Amino acid sequence: MKWTEIKIVTTEEAYDAICEMLGTIGAGGVSIMDPFDIKQEIEKPNTLDYADDNFVDSLGEDVIIKAYFNESVSQTELVELIREKLIFIGQFLDIGKGFDSFEEIDDEDWSTSWKKYYKPLLIAENIVIKPSWEEYCHTDGDIVIELDPGMAFGTGSHETTAMCARFLRKYMSENDTVLDVGCGSGILSIIAAKLGARSVNSVDIDEVAVRVAKENSDLNGTDNVVTINTGIIQNMDNEKTDIIVANIIASVIVDIAKDVELRLKKEGLFITSGIIKERKEEVINAYISRGFEHIDTEELGEWVAMVFKCQGSL
Repeated sequence: MKWTEIKIVTTEEAYDAICEMLGTIGAGGVSIMDPFDIKQEIEKPNTLDYADDNFVDSLGEDVIIKAYFNESVSQTELVELIREKLIFIGQFLDIGKGFDSFEEIDDEDWSTSWKKYYKPLLIAENIVIKPSWEEYCHTDGDIVIELDPGMAFGTGSHETTAMCARFLRKYMSENDTVLDVGCGSGILSIIAAKLGARSVNSVDIDEVAVRVAKENSDLNGTDNVVTINTGIIQNMDNEKTDIIVANIIASVIVDIAKDVELRLKKEGLFITSGIIKERKEEVINAYISRGFEHIDTEELGEWVAMVFKCQGSL
């Protein structure tokens, strides 16, 4: 299939508004190269990939947006429409250079271009996330998670995933049973399996996420331990488990407190993240009110991860 690639050169200030505009006029996909995000990743102490000064300097300061429209769209009309929309946005925000160019490309050219920015990453003690297409020389004791997340799913680099992984590393014991709520690309489920879980049950409301998670579990040879289904925690039976991990959002974490309690063994642990700092106390109060003990907290950037111990059903 052929696509029209539209390239826009803009600023950090304006790229959110421009991406939203592109979506409303029918973009089939949008990729963003934000040099500030890339520089931040490179500067992190746990980044395994080496980038020299020339590469960092070459990133510049412009945000590059590439949007993709299918071949049925008239290129001339599309370019005119985008120019008009950019002029309108430019009344309120600094859009930088704006429209840069367009070209016709094949589907596979843009659907895999993001991969060059995804490198092996140490996210917890001896736990490395490695994209399936990258080489990594591991040392004895490393737990290497092979991942092929697809464009829409987590790569393990987000703070919330890293904190949950560290808590699993800290608190999980071999032969524990684990429930992963909102499993996404399956990173935490696979980590739990490789840490020695007896069984891992995983759910996500997104059918595509479930498919990707299953593929990643197969890739890592954990499919004999990890079971992945479409659904929510309320769909699961009430069989008691040792650990529940949920890297989702604060409002859902609060809403499922009763369901977590029903499915945890006494003294079982609830590891959770996806919580912005402003909602930290709300989450703590929701679980303390159900008799949980708040035993650990980690904060990274604007995000919070916590561990609660279940004291038994009220």
